[in-house]
Amino acid sequence: MAATMQLNRDPVKMEISAPPPSYSAQLPSRLKSMLVPQTRDPDPTFTVPNTFDDSAVHKGLKSNSWFSSSLSQNKTIRRIASAPNAKLLAQTPSHDSDLSSNSSLHRGQPSLPQLQRVRLCRRTYSSSSIKIKNVEVGPSSFVKIRMLGKGDVGKVYMVKQKGTDKLYAMKVLSKKEMLKRNKIKRALAEQEILTTSNHPFIVTLYHSFQSHDYLYFVMEYCMGGEFFRALQLRPGKCLSEEGAKFYAAEVTAALEYLHLQGHIYRDLKPENILLHQSGHIMLTDFDLSKGSHPPGKPGVIRSGAVYHTLCVDTRSCVNNLRTNSFVGTEEYIAPEVIKGCGHTSAVDWWTLGILIYEMLYGTTPFKGSSRNETFWKILHSEPSFPEQPEPYRAHVTSSCKNLIRKLLQKDEHRRLGSRAGAADIKAHAFFKNVNFALLRHCRPPIVPVVQQPDGIDAINFRRMPPESISLDLEADRLMTSTRSEENPFDKFSSVTLHHDGDSDTETTY
Repeated sequence: MAATMQLNRDPVKMEISAPPPSYSAQLPSRLKSMLVPQTRDPDPTFTVPNTFDDSAVHKGLKSNSWFSSSLSQNKTIRRIASAPNAKLLAQTPSHDSDLSSNSSLHRGQPSLPQLQRVRLCRRTYSSSSIKIKNVEVGPSSFVKIRMLGKGDVGKVYMVKQKGTDKLYAMKVLSKKEMLKRNKIKRALAEQEILTTSNHPFIVTLYHSFQSHDYLYFVMEYCMGGEFFRALQLRPGKCLSEEGAKFYAAEVTAALEYLHLQGHIYRDLKPENILLHQSGHIMLTDFDLSKGSHPPGKPGVIRSGAVYHTLCVDTRSCVNNLRTNSFVGTEEYIAPEVIKGCGHTSAVDWWTLGILIYEMLYGTTPFKGSSRNETFWKILHSEPSFPEQPEPYRAHVTSSCKNLIRKLLQKDEHRRLGSRAGAADIKAHAFFKNVNFALLRHCRPPIVPVVQQPDGIDAINFRRMPPESISLDLEADRLMTSTRSEENPFDKFSSVTLHHDGDSDTETTY
């Protein structure tokens, strides 16, 4: 969760406003995937060690991420794997750099051998595939297995639903801490997005409910862990350009969907990206997001790009949304946020540019030795493009540099994405050969290794210290009636979401 003005990559705390959640299942169907698996040579898999050396080099402080350790005064540190952990990686860097020739990211037809390697999910992503009902579970319906992460107002646990083999990630927020830190509206904003989103690259919510002391989100368990940790354990802490392109495309698709829904994400960074067991990304942590109610109507524009003749204009969906909150993560904050002149959905495209750069170089382009220096560089410096670190030792292409420069344009009105939103980014030459509709069935550059098929070993998560105070799910009772003027959480609805296809397990062809 966000914390107050800390050093380095720490989100900056400011309150956001959000209207009461609405739980309509009338979701846009414009972005649903018409997906067919494509072919490419298999990439090597890797595993992330679940132990970190506390004496390892610290990249900086950060918050608003659940997969971190809590320090004094609720400060959280981004832990970097020490050198001995590198022996737990099994990878061949040259395979990652070969994506350009055989990648399923590019247009083509699937081959039978590839179908045998791809795990396909039968989950349906359409406007009518979510059914929202009164909550069907409570705290005692689940058994705690282990803690996955800890924030300043709550914790995340791996849990198993009783009577089933289903694993979930359960986010438990303390009402007392949220009241103390004035974060009630943030919880409502997150519930609003999670209950109305149905997209392959956004984490899935299954249940939300509350007890007397806690709010609960029961979400999809992403056994691949945090994308940030996966990057840190790569050689050079980075990806090849083709690998970065793959994840940039998936993030662009997720941001496009959020904007279509009328939301600005405002906190894109590797820590807020989880890896599904397939290796595809899942955006999470939406408490800093800002919504437009109701969202504007999307338009249709004509693009000069070969593969994007007609595009959805998502910029019009958030056109009337401008906020003055000073919020974000230090190295990812856009210039207009620092200036305090208000910001729009263009901040999400700025953060995309920072993310692509970090995936390529293992660091952000404007990082300084202090917060003031970082902010000065954000306002006045231009990104540099040296040779990539080992093992790639390559210079990025001109189209990649051009995309990053256009995304990191200081003037938000000239920034790529300011005209028609995601359509501008997708039409850029960097993504010329990318078929966005087929991303979900492409094989990602990073495929997490799991020792047990259900991921119950949590090998891709850092081992958390023992809890000083353990939450007793069995003793915590579901609140059946929350409508009260005295209850500040009465707008947090207890619901269960049924998703078409979720009853079918993943199938290997």
